[in-house]
Amino acid sequence: MGTSNSFHKHEKLCHKATIDAIFKKKGESVFKPPILLAYYKTELITPFKCQVMISVGKRKFKKAIDRHRVKRQISESYRLHKQRIYEAIVDDSQYAIGLLYLSDKHVTSAIIDKSVHLAIDELIRKIK
Repeated sequence: MGTSNSFHKHEKLCHKATIDAIFKKKGESVFKPPILLAYYKTELITPFKCQVMISVGKRKFKKAIDRHRVKRQISESYRLHKQRIYEAIVDDSQYAIGLLYLSDKHVTSAIIDKSVHLAIDELIRKIK
């Protein structure tokens, strides 16, 4: 699964225990400003090789419309680059991934795309 560029509902990480495991000293991270990519190798209850959560801080963007805009930009960038992650995972391992936006300013989609691209490159280097 995961050969298309779509972003299925089951690829979104919603399980609180798995999200906590990513950020509480179990996972590793890659920081390519303004994106922090945190990941954790785990067993997931999905046929996909990765599940992703996207977060934009409420402290940085007070209005929900601003947070959702940035989330859409990040998810679009991930959707376009996720195939490279799927190709890099050769065995049956699965990864929980968190993509966090850490800047307090709006940036263009091109900058977000470049950051996500570089973060995914670093992730691929680390998991191989």
